[in-house]
Amino acid sequence: MKFLILRQLQHSELGMFHAYRRSGREGSRQRAINFDGEVVDRVFPVAEDTDRIALNLRYDTDDGPRTLNYFLKRQGKNWRLEGNCPDDQLYHFVEPDCLFAMEVDAGVQPAVGAWVVFPRDDPTALAILADGATSGLARASMIALEPYEAPRIHKFLNEARPDLFSVPSLQDLEMTNTSSSTETIESVKPAGRRLPPGPTRLPTMLSASGHNFVSAVADIIDNAISADATEIQISFDPPNSGNGRWMAIRDNGHGMSPEQLEEAIRIGGEADYDGRSLGKYGFGLKGASWSQARNFKVVTRQKGGEAHHLGWDQDNMADWQVDEEPLEDWEIGAADPGEHGTVVLWKNMKAPTTAPSIKGVSPHVAEIQELNRHLGLVFHRFLDGDAKGRAPLKIWINNIAVESNGPAGHPLSERHDVKTLKVEHEGGSAEVKVQPIVLPSEDELRKHHGDGWQAATDRIGYWGRRNDTQGLFLYRNDRLIRWGGWHDLWATNDEKTKLARVLVDFDPALDEAFQINISKQTVRLPGYLQSRIKPLADTVRKASQAKYRKPRPTPPPRPFPLPVGPVSSPGAFGEPSGPATIDASTSPPQFPTPAPPISVRKVTTGKFAWRITTDLKGSRSLQIGDVSPALVELANALGSNEVGTEALAAFLEDLDRLDLQQMLIDDAADA
Repeated sequence: MKFLILRQLQHSELGMFHAYRRSGREGSRQRAINFDGEVVDRVFPVAEDTDRIALNLRYDTDDGPRTLNYFLKRQGKNWRLEGNCPDDQLYHFVEPDCLFAMEVDAGVQPAVGAWVVFPRDDPTALAILADGATSGLARASMIALEPYEAPRIHKFLNEARPDLFSVPSLQDLEMTNTSSSTETIESVKPAGRRLPPGPTRLPTMLSASGHNFVSAVADIIDNAISADATEIQISFDPPNSGNGRWMAIRDNGHGMSPEQLEEAIRIGGEADYDGRSLGKYGFGLKGASWSQARNFKVVTRQKGGEAHHLGWDQDNMADWQVDEEPLEDWEIGAADPGEHGTVVLWKNMKAPTTAPSIKGVSPHVAEIQELNRHLGLVFHRFLDGDAKGRAPLKIWINNIAVESNGPAGHPLSERHDVKTLKVEHEGGSAEVKVQPIVLPSEDELRKHHGDGWQAATDRIGYWGRRNDTQGLFLYRNDRLIRWGGWHDLWATNDEKTKLARVLVDFDPALDEAFQINISKQTVRLPGYLQSRIKPLADTVRKASQAKYRKPRPTPPPRPFPLPVGPVSSPGAFGEPSGPATIDASTSPPQFPTPAPPISVRKVTTGKFAWRITTDLKGSRSLQIGDVSPALVELANALGSNEVGTEALAAFLEDLDRLDLQQMLIDDAADA
């Protein structure tokens, strides 16, 4: 039960090192390294039953590595590593944000392991912090990873300090390395009995690779674009047309030779990808096809050559026998590659578990509309001719053109300047380009489009998903691979920040560091990269909030009782005042109805510090969460004081406009 523990040390912890104290920079006398409670709970599951955990750790000294007894001591809900304050001069470099790394085996008592501190500009520290496995450091001050979760980090630590950190598993490393052959592992293992996978169950297992209908089609189109296709025709007839549920995806790329087709069809085939390719693992054709169909065939032709085909039939795969049966008559027409190109034909397609629903159309047409919308988004740069080094792309579904619909395609979208960030990786460094975007508001769309504003709103908001699609849009080689959500930057999506989007372009050289998954739909951004993106994203979040900010109305005056009987009335222009009477037949003066008083309610939640709501009857409620004990105490002190409660609510609304509540939530999460 081994773990790798990572933390960027803070000023208050560095007093643990005598060298830091001698420099006169110590600001507190804590003199111990903080361990987050969540980390300790994961590494030491029995920690709930004790206040002290013994460890036997190796660490650096001026005379070489040494082993000492340490202990983790409970401090509230967190812990501290105590037992030794190194007096060694070698720690003269320590400063805030230097990297603390520990490997610990928690399966023995006392736990055993080693720790080391790297300067914050050390190549090993930079490589570790650029790895996607550290994404958790964007929201937590410390993370604990099992070696298989972070094989590259394990490798970096072992290469830097083989005397302190164990050798990572070759199998774990191979899973992250898509450029090397499986011979790497086989060459170090003695020959032995082999148990090849069963051909019947494996396709079913591979089909569960994370694809859905629209993402599977997009994966096939990736291969077409990599083959320099400029036109893609998708045929998807109704399932009652005579040949069941089937689809043909035809491109006009350069096609494949018989040898290339065999390698493309092979499970686990060796695929070479250049820097422009949209492919990744050599798995897309098989994984995407099996996720949607039990049978698929690939028909291809190179210019001037003959057409040839191969495929897989899940019902006839004994001894991995490939399907090369002659095409049926209808297949010949459906899968004609033309003068050059490739057709992927899916047969016996699986019916959707839940049929898509779009008002006024059949489920089959709804599937086509969803596919059209998806392809218009993920390939919008190719459709617009903006993909670097690529000719403009055209896609048709049943002869209907797919229209581009990028996240910043509307002319009223506000584009901020592109910021280029450098990310270190094993091969050197690569660029990440970041561009914040602010969408137009509903009011702006009404003014711009007039009666057509609703259609524009639907399109720009992805048909009711505008709130879900705020956040980061991640591109690899101009292909959108993930969109929506703020990753680890902010815990939730705020309704008032739904106009904020941030476009992030990264180089394929960062695939391993960002832990791109097999279906190319999951990306893990390193914590330190997220910390550099956050201030850029914060500008457009605040700009989005500003578009929803409305002047606060002046509260109406409180009504006052009218006098009964004669009252003194001042004379005109300084004349003596005389008695005044109120005509009973005249209606009393009307005053605006005051806003209903706001009620205060304590709720048990850590998702927000406060929330102000208005129900259908106009009643207002101020809900106070658990994030800020001081705010809870203040609300309790105000009690039923209406004036104080109104003032508190107004103040909290001001803080919301400045997006300060999220800072409180983040601080509480780190505490």
